[in-house]
Amino acid sequence: MTVGERIKTISQDWFLTEPLIFAVLCTHALKRNDNMGCDMRCGKGLIEYNPERLEGFDDNQLALRLKAEVVRIILKHPYQRQPYNPRRDVMRLSSDLTLCDNLDGMDTIGLEPPTIFDIPRDQAFEQYYSLMAGQVMQLEENADGDGVPLDMDLPGKVSGDSNDLTDSLLDADAGASLWEEDELMSEKVNHEIETAQRTNQWGSLGGDLKALIESTLISKQNFRAILSQFRASILSTKRHLTRMRPNRRYGFDAMGSQYAYSTHLLVAVDVSGSVPDEDIKKFLAVINRFFKQGIERIDVIEFDSKITTEKPISLKQATGSIRVTGRGGTNFQPAIDFYYEHEEYDGLVFLTDGYAAMPKLPDDKRHKPLAWILTTQGGNEENLKPFGPVVRIAGL
Repeated sequence: MTVGERIKTISQDWFLTEPLIFAVLCTHALKRNDNMGCDMRCGKGLIEYNPERLEGFDDNQLALRLKAEVVRIILKHPYQRQPYNPRRDVMRLSSDLTLCDNLDGMDTIGLEPPTIFDIPRDQAFEQYYSLMAGQVMQLEENADGDGVPLDMDLPGKVSGDSNDLTDSLLDADAGASLWEEDELMSEKVNHEIETAQRTNQWGSLGGDLKALIESTLISKQNFRAILSQFRASILSTKRHLTRMRPNRRYGFDAMGSQYAYSTHLLVAVDVSGSVPDEDIKKFLAVINRFFKQGIERIDVIEFDSKITTEKPISLKQATGSIRVTGRGGTNFQPAIDFYYEHEEYDGLVFLTDGYAAMPKLPDDKRHKPLAWILTTQGGNEENLKPFGPVVRIAGL
């Protein structure tokens, strides 16, 4: 049997044994590609395979290789969660690491990243990308291109051969060459995941992998619903006595009550260099939407590695523009510190791409409401969620 025929037989077997994998596989077209520089890749509605590179795989290995590619699609690595101006080779290696954490046998089909990296395991896909991108840049800067062994002081012990790194990056770049943001395809995959949730038909995708897959549905949540929920958690009220409304217990013999909203919201806008101008405009649309949700007053601060506005920009109505300052690195901590130092604020919303070290909350002060709104290509969702609800601006 040819490799293509073997793949077809494997997919037919999955109809009964792997309902979610089979359903997602059916959203893509299988295509032979003899010229690509990797054994299998996905993207743009395709799963491409190179028969020559897969010829030495036995049936179990071929099934595992195809399963890995479909799980990559289920996690939406080719279609979502992509950083600004990404390195696709590093994205592919980060995706491989995520698969290695959640699927057994990845080392038998060549999906283990090169041993030149020493990265802590059980990280989110975005965190792997951030850690690996930094190491790759330093490795490339220090390699002389002649295969001289590398031995550098990086986070963790990193040593190896520059040719080994180059070969791995070339393979990874070929494997991610079809990757691009595609909300329509993401919605198709989400539909199949939701069907698996309703019917409880996950096949072999159980335990931690099931939880990881379900967590990717956060981008499908309704923007208005999350915004309204957060608004409800931060609304403060002032009670006024009035003769215009009867008291619930004593009627007009006693004064009734009216409650007026008096919410003061702080919005921290990420203006670091990793956030493109187009997303800054979307952030402005988000700020305007808060006024439609009944927020009385909003103060806006801009930040990159520090707060770049001399003082908060106070908005009492929707605005058409804000002046962008900064465009350096990213650090959440100054905005967090400012928020906790000013008790007048009832809530803080970060508008960011999510790529920065996690902040620390003061130990000696009460928890104050906090929410995150990420750009379409933002990341670090799993790391940000303990601080407050996370949503993307894709639904605007």
